[in-house]
Amino acid sequence: MLIGLFFVTVLLLLGALIGVTGRQLYLWLKVVSVPINPILFTCIYVLIVFGFLAVFICSHGARLALPRWLYAMSHYAVGIFFYLALIMCALALVYGLLQLLHIVPCPLPARLRLICSSAAVALALLVSVYGIWHAADIRVKEYDVALDGGGASAMKVALISDIHLGYIMDTGRLEKVVAAVNATQPHLVCIAGDIFNSAYVSLDDPAALQAVFRKLEAPFGVYACLGNHDAGSAYAQMTEFLAAANIRLLLDEAVVVDERLLLAGRRDSTPIGAQGDKRTALSGIYDSELPVLLLDHQPGNIGEYDDSIDLILCGHTHRGQVFPGSLITDALYEVDYGYYQKDAASPQVIVTSGIGTWGPPLRVGSDAEVVLIELSLPQ
Repeated sequence: MLIGLFFVTVLLLLGALIGVTGRQLYLWLKVVSVPINPILFTCIYVLIVFGFLAVFICSHGARLALPRWLYAMSHYAVGIFFYLALIMCALALVYGLLQLLHIVPCPLPARLRLICSSAAVALALLVSVYGIWHAADIRVKEYDVALDGGGASAMKVALISDIHLGYIMDTGRLEKVVAAVNATQPHLVCIAGDIFNSAYVSLDDPAALQAVFRKLEAPFGVYACLGNHDAGSAYAQMTEFLAAANIRLLLDEAVVVDERLLLAGRRDSTPIGAQGDKRTALSGIYDSELPVLLLDHQPGNIGEYDDSIDLILCGHTHRGQVFPGSLITDALYEVDYGYYQKDAASPQVIVTSGIGTWGPPLRVGSDAEVVLIELSLPQ
């Protein structure tokens, strides 16, 4: 009942958002003297908006015989429309408040609407272009972390997360990701889930992508845990893909790395579809004399662990990916980004904003990043 009510509310809000945005665009076109019949405009507007939304939704699982470029374009269109709608609706709200307070006349003078609406459209396009560029600009975020009273013995760990292989993160983009990771010269590479974007069918060339992953240079290996999108009917294909890509998947299990570190990885706590066996309790780590590094995709799970875990590496949040998303993730999670330790009896935590994107291939207020962790380990 509550889930149904939630979805109805979301659909109503989405409909209102689309409707207000359409009206503002129509009024703007009128004031710039573009002759268009309101019924014709409504038909064209609805066809474009819902057409791209339908293609975008289908890109996450449906096997429709549509061109790959159309699926990719739908992701960009959703991102651009998001900011267009956000800014246009904010403008409509400001109009309404100012008219309610009798600060501006009703209806608005044509010149004022022309200036404000043109500025809003230009700002939406500018923010979208910036977001597209910024999403492809990979940064390096560095942390120094001591484990279990670690001294001078160091291990460099490169952490990436939320790659989201698919129509946007294709072979060419993955090449850039691997090059950015290799540039940090890590001893160990950890991938904290969401390697795939749910729809395995969206991969442009699985064999080529596997070959790119095999270029990762880390003497102690490449390890991964599962994210919520690494699931579904193609789960078996995903695990086979990772094995062929020389990525060791840790499924609620732990391995010893260089005889100095115990590395554990979890299945996701809320997978979108099947993910092999259910998430089970970790065993064999709580009595380990080695410091323990744990991969768990969602930072909402950090409350499950005590100080027997030294460091938890997470992703999932994207740090909101597009503003104002960061305000939401900050409210939802105890830590949605960066370094965190609740108290001395709690594990240390690092949450990355990820290196790929889900949905709109934009980043505004968050970075695509490789996290480089300099671990100090007991000698």
